Amino acid sequence: MAAVTRSSWAGAAAVAVAGMAAACGSSGLASEPPSKVLSAAVSATTEAAGYEVTGSGDFTDNVTSLDIRVIGADWSGTFVVGGVTIDIMQVDGNVYVRAPAAYYSAAGDSSAEAADLNDVWVEGAAGSKVANDFAALSARLDISSDLAATGTVTSDGTASIDGEPVVILKAADGSTVDIASSGPAYPLRVTTTGSGAAVFDLSQWNAVASFTPPPNPILIPSGS
Repeated sequence: MAAVTRSSWAGAAAVAVAGMAAACGSSGLASEPPSKVLSAAVSATTEAAGYEVTGSGDFTDNVTSLDIRVIGADWSGTFVVGGVTIDIMQVDGNVYVRAPAAYYSAAGDSSAEAADLNDVWVEGAAGSKVANDFAALSARLDISSDLAATGTVTSDGTASIDGEPVVILKAADGSTVDIASSGPAYPLRVTTTGSGAAVFDLSQWNAVASFTPPPNPILIPSGS
């Protein structure tokens, strides 16, 4: 079987999620300086057991939406690229992908190979090309680390999301993040600008259901 090359699509999903690092902060901190709001968000997300991120917009490489649940270093969900829905999961460093034949054909596999992999789970063991292709996405799902590396943010007022009051922070590139202004300082929405304009909603903080690897996947071993 030829190598399953999907680096550009994995990178696109990572870029999409990277927009969430543009800013963040707050919890009963509506009158506090933006730096303190951001610090509160870093602390809250560091302590969180899990969350879900959904996003839609004009991402690179034809990625148009994503929906991913995160528990620690593990994650599971879907993203849509070029009209094709891809199921993706990482558990204990191993990446699992389920996609239609069109995905593999576009990635360079032969028609026969794409047919063999059509809509079946493929496991890329830690250290395999499959796992390495999605390493950037995995890193970007570490929200607390992204927030800690944000840099300077400014206040952009207050608002509400689904009736919940938020404080809005703005990053240097114009991206904004809406932070819960009561309770834990969880980011609830991120809006990015420019060529990667998109909206991300973050929810289900500490309420994400656990998930397990799919049974009997086709294995791509480490180093392959």
